[in-house]
Amino acid sequence: MEENQNQSSSLFQLNLDPQNSYALRSAASWAKVLGILGLILGGLFVLLGILVQQAISNSSGYNSYRYRSSGFSAESLGNIGMAFYILVGLMFIISSIFALNAGNKITGGLKGNDQVMLNAGFAGARNYFAFWAIIMILTLLLMLLGIMGSL
Repeated sequence: MEENQNQSSSLFQLNLDPQNSYALRSAASWAKVLGILGLILGGLFVLLGILVQQAISNSSGYNSYRYRSSGFSAESLGNIGMAFYILVGLMFIISSIFALNAGNKITGGLKGNDQVMLNAGFAGARNYFAFWAIIMILTLLLMLLGIMGSL
């Protein structure tokens, strides 16, 4: 019984050895790289959505054409496409902020030997993974709905 208590309490007293510290520092630096690249990619998605919508709305050939089966004009389809690109861009930007935050706090916690900052970094990593897990679940549900609707 006493041995079980010692094992369970030792889980809450984990120490970082040099090898784990190096791996965690490396993961934090990759999180920062992922965060910066995600911010750039998210900004490009937003910019691309706006540029495509502007190109479609300024093109006189597309404005006169209407899709007969759906009743949508090319301009309204351009607006729908722009909204999609902006939504995807915002998803990348939000998740990148989580990754960048986690990477910075983990690095700061390791450099300053600050447990509170390290814990905040782990919370940021949890938020990043939870965000993408929710996005993946919603995407899977939408795909299943699409498949069910096509049957």
